[in-house]
Amino acid sequence: MFTIGQIAKTVGLNIGAIRFYERKGLLEPAVRNEQNNRLYSEEDIGWLEFLKCLRETGMSIEEIKRYYDMVKAGTSTLPERTRMIEEQKQVLLDDIEKKKAQLIHLEHKLERYYRGENY
Repeated sequence: MFTIGQIAKTVGLNIGAIRFYERKGLLEPAVRNEQNNRLYSEEDIGWLEFLKCLRETGMSIEEIKRYYDMVKAGTSTLPERTRMIEEQKQVLLDDIEKKKAQLIHLEHKLERYYRGENY
């Protein structure tokens, strides 16, 4: 079992974010030790790492909550969860293509500057 500080460091989230996710129902309430400190499991770490990944791809808290509720509902929700992850994957791929185009634009601008052009 891990304290909230340990899990925050492991996952790369701040303690406030973990508490926020717990309040929003995106993380099961932590068990407490004798000192009333939150304790988390390896499974919680895995879920928080995936939750962080989803947030970084732009998935909203509401969508993540819907996904998490389906996970808790069991395997009957696999088709819908698969669809959600496929859609988020496409969002990420589209973003990567936009970033590639932006990078090309910047590279062209630098080439002009290296040639001594002023625009």
